[in-house]
Amino acid sequence: MHLTVDNHYIISLDFKFYQLYIVWIGDETDCVLVDDNCKIIAFKTEAALLRYWHLHIKESITEVTIYHVNKAQQWIGNPDTEFDCNEFLNLWNLFTDISTSTKIPFTGDVKDDIRNTVYDKLFNASDGYWADELNPIFNAPELDMLKMVMQNGIEILLNNISVIENEIILP
Repeated sequence: MHLTVDNHYIISLDFKFYQLYIVWIGDETDCVLVDDNCKIIAFKTEAALLRYWHLHIKESITEVTIYHVNKAQQWIGNPDTEFDCNEFLNLWNLFTDISTSTKIPFTGDVKDDIRNTVYDKLFNASDGYWADELNPIFNAPELDMLKMVMQNGIEILLNNISVIENEIILP
C-alpha cells in the first residue's frame, strides 16, 4: 500500500493593496514552487492558484496561510515601532526557503553573534514555542540586523517572482 503525504501548502503574501499566492513545499529541504529559471511561481488570485493546484499538485487543499509582507515593509521605514515577533520569525523562515529555491544568498542565513541573538529573540518570543522572553528588547545593532534581514528577504522575494496570469505552467 502506498501512502501519499501532502506536503504542499498555500501561502498568501499580503502587500497591503494586493495579494499574491504561492506554494510552499515542506520536504527535507523546505522550498517554494519555482519555474525552470528559479523564479517563484505566483498567482494573482486564490482561484488561479487552485486551478493550478487541481491540475498539477493534486493533494488535499490546505488552509491559506497569510504572510503580512506589508507589515515588514512598513516597519523597515520606521524601525523604532513595535513589531510582531511571530510574524517576523515566519517571514524570516519563508525568506530562507525562498533563498534556497531561488539559489540566491540571504543575509538572514549568514550566522554571526548579532544575527543569532536576533533570531533567538524572535524564536523565543513567538507563538508555539516556549516564551522565555515575551517582549524582548532589541538594542540598536540588533534592530539594524533585523532591518537588514527583512529588507534583503523582501528584495529577494520581489526580484525573483513570476506572476502567472493565463500561462500554463508545468510542475
